[in-house]
Amino acid sequence: LAQGPSVPVLGGIFGLFTLGSRTAEMDGVWLEDGSFEAAPGAIKKLKGKLKGKGKGKGKGKGKDKDGPDAKKQRTDEPEDKEEEDDDFDFEGEWKDKLICLVHLKAASLNGTMGSVKEYLGAEDVLVDGKRKRVRRFLVALQDGKGEKSIKLENLFKVMTGSCVKLRGLDASELNDSIAECGKLDVATMRYDVTISDGRHIKVKPSNAEFVARYEAEKVAGDRSTLESFRNASSLKDRVAAIEELSYPIPQVVPASALADYAKKFPKSVVIGRANAANPKGVQVLAHEICSATHAPPGTRLIFVSVPRGSCVAPALADMRHDELLRIGKFAEWVSKRCAPRPVYFVIPGVAAKGPPSALNAATCAWPLVVEMCTDVVVLESDRWRKSPWARLDALLAVWARRSLYILPENYTPPIEMGDAGAGASGGDENKEALLSFRPEEPMTIDRPVDVAVAAPPGSPAALLAALAERAAEAEGSSAATVKCPTLAVRKLG
Repeated sequence: LAQGPSVPVLGGIFGLFTLGSRTAEMDGVWLEDGSFEAAPGAIKKLKGKLKGKGKGKGKGKGKDKDGPDAKKQRTDEPEDKEEEDDDFDFEGEWKDKLICLVHLKAASLNGTMGSVKEYLGAEDVLVDGKRKRVRRFLVALQDGKGEKSIKLENLFKVMTGSCVKLRGLDASELNDSIAECGKLDVATMRYDVTISDGRHIKVKPSNAEFVARYEAEKVAGDRSTLESFRNASSLKDRVAAIEELSYPIPQVVPASALADYAKKFPKSVVIGRANAANPKGVQVLAHEICSATHAPPGTRLIFVSVPRGSCVAPALADMRHDELLRIGKFAEWVSKRCAPRPVYFVIPGVAAKGPPSALNAATCAWPLVVEMCTDVVVLESDRWRKSPWARLDALLAVWARRSLYILPENYTPPIEMGDAGAGASGGDENKEALLSFRPEEPMTIDRPVDVAVAAPPGSPAALLAALAERAAEAEGSSAATVKCPTLAVRKLG
């Protein structure tokens, strides 16, 4: 505080004091030595006045004795300075990602699909007086439009070709269903998605949650993949390998659930369709289906080959009642034989679900699905022999070096003697314990495909031919000369 001259007033003496450029009065008394003694509380009161601590309207506006001058905005540099983004991850977030061009001045390019190839760097530019960081990428455009340098703000990462889960739709019955994501309509910002029953609907990007992008053209089981897959020490590791190769994880059914179907629903109740599956039984059974990741450690996984018109078929509701009963009776017996070891089944129509892309991907993974199982059981019938996909299962069992069994139409579970199941109930050392001690017998079948077919990549015909070639690898160079291979099988029951 700087001392000023005293001013005599009626009723007391005031001193004039300054703080910076501000001047104010303070109560107190001038002493004989020329010093000023402030009244109690006067200094605190003075500081409050000089620093603008007073209350009331207009605080901080303009020059006012009750407050400091209002601050003026600086115009010599931008108000907001964008900081360097140290978390930018090109390799993880953008490299080879599928994108769609949006908001370009060259409107003819809007909606064009492409993939990000390279990060070209960033530069700082002034936009409306503010500093903005602009990143650029080298994008390879589809439809022969070449490569172009595109700003980050003009790229929209799309899920076209991926499987998505629908969320937040007004049609609540579609929520949580899996769909195949089609192209993005840039004008409306809506995806064209295909749901499992084949219908097409339009959804916002916010209503589609990414699930996975599957490999739907390349058949699994090449030499390098197979070697690492066979070196996996457990079912859990093999399931993880399937997922890592961008194939859908197989769905499995507990043996106990199939046994309950045979016991609780022995008759079909569909009028006019004696062989139709029991609707209520199918509904109960469907609730027991789970991902192979949930199968307990040490599970014995049994593949059941059924007659069908495509790889992942028929749907559980479309299976024949008599076939489900036969599988259920066998499941009850094998559960007791392998107890306390858990037993699960892979049934083709249950192994995968979702839109066509997911089913195609599951078809590509079929060699690994068979390889993942410990046994392959053929559901014997004339229909089975006429089904190319069913015959493929048997050939893949040979390729995967799995025990092959026949479940006859007149199957009757054998009677176990005392602790007959004890030998199959241990750990990994008993994984390949036989399900039948009958002698092997020959079974001759036609090949799934007679000659090489010219079909579009990813089509069912092309996949069947590719899978048949994969299965033929187990037969060596003489495979092409054997039209009807003969397999060694054991009969169950």
